[in-house]
Amino acid sequence: MTSTMKKVPGYYNQGFTLIEILVSVAVIVLLGSAGLVSFTTSRNVRDLSTGTQTVLSVFRLAQSKTLAGENDSAWGVHLAAGQVELFEGNTYAGSANIQVYALPISLEITNISLNGGGSDILFQRITGEADKSGTFTINVTARPASATGIIIDTSGKVYPTVSAAVATVDRSVDLRHRSFTLGWSIKTATTLTLTFADPPNPNTVQTITMASYFDGSKTKFNWSGIVTVGNIDQTLHIHTTALNDTDTTLSVDRDCRKNNKKLTIAIDAKTIATYAADCATLTVGAFGGTVLEP
Repeated sequence: MTSTMKKVPGYYNQGFTLIEILVSVAVIVLLGSAGLVSFTTSRNVRDLSTGTQTVLSVFRLAQSKTLAGENDSAWGVHLAAGQVELFEGNTYAGSANIQVYALPISLEITNISLNGGGSDILFQRITGEADKSGTFTINVTARPASATGIIIDTSGKVYPTVSAAVATVDRSVDLRHRSFTLGWSIKTATTLTLTFADPPNPNTVQTITMASYFDGSKTKFNWSGIVTVGNIDQTLHIHTTALNDTDTTLSVDRDCRKNNKKLTIAIDAKTIATYAADCATLTVGAFGGTVLEP
């Protein structure tokens, strides 16, 4: 018995030819490669942003610690290929306190060019100025490569080349460290008065008996504390970085992330300064002398 297979129109050319398969594979490979490049680029951008912020934060921390007189010492930053190191003291080599901040593995610091050479930047007591100015680069070592240039100026400001070298008033960059060269001595002073405005409520006034916060020879004064104003804590540190029989350099640390009330500081009823609640304005009082800014 003979059977006859009928051809159904269109069915005889179903399936894929070798060329079609090769073209499909090539398209998949191209799409995969493009996706990998996009992922790598995105990761590099993220790492570069993270690394840049780490570097800037360490510089700001070193300056902050110096201005605050932490451990009665200057602080600095040492630049290495894959990390930045915060160090206490006048030299990196002689420091007994070094804190390492590693960068993402895809980054390295290169092209260090500081006036005077080397790879260490030290911040100065009282002024917060950097002992060196210059530049360096944070590079992405992998492909596709990218980089951010960093500038250090003698005022102590450190910023990316893409950013303007201006102070931005917000709640993290504010009037947090100011030093007042009073032109008179607080050695015989007895009362530190902090007056916080809390409208529409009455002012909150905190008086501190200063005798407890001088050292034995009255060459240093150091007070820090928290004052609650309208159920919100205000955190302050007021201390001297220089004190003798005729003059005083008074340092006030008032970080706006921990303070949001207008504040007037006075010693024995002599007004030193008034800080606005918005963190943007500082008014020097009649007895505040000359203000030094970081």
